[in-house]
Amino acid sequence: MKQSRSMRHSASAVGIDTNVRYLRVYPTEQTKRSVSDLQTVDIRLSKEQAIHLARVLLVVTQGWDEVDITAYRFEKRQADGTYRLTITSQVET
Repeated sequence: MKQSRSMRHSASAVGIDTNVRYLRVYPTEQTKRSVSDLQTVDIRLSKEQAIHLARVLLVVTQGWDEVDITAYRFEKRQADGTYRLTITSQVET
């Protein structure tokens, strides 16, 4: 009887897609007020996008003490009409 062999992967081999997308950010690009006049910013996510963002945040906060989230509200992707979020951290040198 042959035993099946499974391959082992180290924890460093586990990757996550960091291409986070969102549906909309408010205020929209047509807003007449300047950024300094705004008190809040709203980001609308689908259920899948929210879960994806949560997973990315969970992974990166394992090694980072602070996280910056940047929403690109003027760069709408033509393929599906979503916008890009970036997750970064300031590195002290």
